Amino acid sequence: MKHVFWVLICITTVAFGQNDKVEKKLSKKKLIERADYYFFKEDFPKALELYDEILNNYPKNHYVQYHRYVAYQLTDGRGESLDALKEYEANEGKTDKFYNYWLGRIHYNRYEFDISAKHFQAFLDLDIYKTREITKETEDRLKQAKEAEKFYLNTTDFEIVNMGTPINSPLDDVSPAFFSDHSELLFASSRSNAPSFNIYHATKSSVGWNAPTELKQLGEFTLDNAKIEVVNNDGRLFMYKDDESAKGLFFSQPSGDQWGSPVEFDTKLGTQARIESHFFIDDAETTVYFSSKSEKGNLDLYQSIYNPKSGQWSAPVAVPGLVNSNYDEDSPFLSHDGQTLYFSSNNPASIGGYDVFKSEWDAQSYQWKKPVNMGFPINSTDDEINFQLNEDNISGFFSSNRLRGIGGFDIYYFHKQGKVLVEGFIYDNATASTLANVRIDFHPINYDDEIFRTYSKSDGSFEMEIFTEEEFNVKLFMNNQLAHTARILSDHPEHNKSFERDFHIDIPEHVEETDFKTLYDKNSEQKYEKMDMLGSKFRAGEKAMLNNIYFDIHSAHLTSDSYEVLGELHDMLEDTPTLDIEIGGHTDNTGTLEGNMKLSLARANAVRDYLIQKGIDPKRMVCKGYGPTQPLASNDDEVNGRELNRRIEIRVLN
Repeated sequence: MKHVFWVLICITTVAFGQNDKVEKKLSKKKLIERADYYFFKEDFPKALELYDEILNNYPKNHYVQYHRYVAYQLTDGRGESLDALKEYEANEGKTDKFYNYWLGRIHYNRYEFDISAKHFQAFLDLDIYKTREITKETEDRLKQAKEAEKFYLNTTDFEIVNMGTPINSPLDDVSPAFFSDHSELLFASSRSNAPSFNIYHATKSSVGWNAPTELKQLGEFTLDNAKIEVVNNDGRLFMYKDDESAKGLFFSQPSGDQWGSPVEFDTKLGTQARIESHFFIDDAETTVYFSSKSEKGNLDLYQSIYNPKSGQWSAPVAVPGLVNSNYDEDSPFLSHDGQTLYFSSNNPASIGGYDVFKSEWDAQSYQWKKPVNMGFPINSTDDEINFQLNEDNISGFFSSNRLRGIGGFDIYYFHKQGKVLVEGFIYDNATASTLANVRIDFHPINYDDEIFRTYSKSDGSFEMEIFTEEEFNVKLFMNNQLAHTARILSDHPEHNKSFERDFHIDIPEHVEETDFKTLYDKNSEQKYEKMDMLGSKFRAGEKAMLNNIYFDIHSAHLTSDSYEVLGELHDMLEDTPTLDIEIGGHTDNTGTLEGNMKLSLARANAVRDYLIQKGIDPKRMVCKGYGPTQPLASNDDEVNGRELNRRIEIRVLN
């Protein structure tokens, strides 16, 4: 006869590597568990695929709708309407403790940093169980949101413009190389062969850019090495190849509107340089900068210099000075005067993934100075690579996968723009009186995420420097509510040093804001977590219950029927090597207290011994026997009481 530990929680028994045919046969419950597995692993594309499959058959499943919505907003849907949030606020806002965490991430991805910070703070203020991992991560995200808000409001003098179609496509377009006085463009794109990249050639006419032509003879590339350079103005094309047929720096010579097959630039350079990602070659073709892995495993910038007397390239050395860090440095570009080195890095001074930095050459120390972040709008909270500056030093191009692009990575043009002062007053439409503390945001129509922000003073006046001869969308806010929108055209400073523009607005009705700190209903807290979530930063509690564990009666001997569930516990511990646990044995009150205390400890030890045999470090597990001292229900009833109290609990210790 065997004791059965009553099933309180659902243990995921799906083998996550099954093929699609098996996947389709999964029950609704198992399919949701499978989708959740990917969701909480933050593999949102895979989670979306499975949530869509579920909703095809169960379109009204609110739980799935909510998680699909979050996954969509954090991937393909970022920047789209948030109308559904109000509906989810009324339900999941009260039952999902991570609701504010997810909203913080969604708003951050939309560049709504002030709202993002409010949600991250609300999540941290919740008096509930949270893992140290998720707490630390949220604290870091909150700090990043506050820094990003300041970063975006400290706009530089650069204006950026998406190159648009047909240059940019729904996929990735990178590494622009202009020549023939900027009337021709070579670039890499994955538009026809994703995930591989090919080189395209486009020409400019009086009405814009013509459709690009693929240069198949130049081969294929990956995102890591899809970097091309055009030296001088004749279209001589340099590229880095790393495939089975060739490895090294190659060039292709133009002939009319075509380019010849790639030829290795210099075999001696190929034996010296360890180019592993992006490169730059100067106009004289005597200095190569490139990124390569350092001994620490991160990407650093290196240089190799050609000696015309010996005909040799110098052994690559890390660029001297303060450019390299313990993080990645990539996409080097040297200014035409050789005095400024531009590159991309994900070092801590970056506001997003990879930002563009610049370092000035110090002729006295013969080193590069401390890099400076190029600021917004060149940089965003996403990735910026392939930066290059034109000879005028006030315009250029780069690639970015930022919000509201056409595809993944798009090619952008930037240029320095003069500024002019706009000043005026804010009036109440109803009373004609002036209004103080109205927020005024000026957005250039060429790039709506760029913001020139100011507030009206106590007398209702405001002033702000904005780009000259530019059309702006203007948004005015009172009490964080949109009160008025307008479109204006700024003056040229040669006409006037400033221009006036007043705004008349209707004061919006007061709307009670949701207190997200008190929205969550703590009564919905889970006492037990699912086993497969115990190792996750998203676990809702510190305990899980092992159901379907079988021992011989009055014995600590595990039967083979228990091995499947124990295997799941083993897999969770193996997948989370930093997790330490307590194995707690519990009994009902049948028998003596002393006997039950010994039996519960012996059964906990039996579980531990099984895991040790399967390779789990014994130092990660502590066993305790609680006997009948922590009942979950009354022992007066067998089915709803004593069965419930006979259990093994797993508690996270760290």
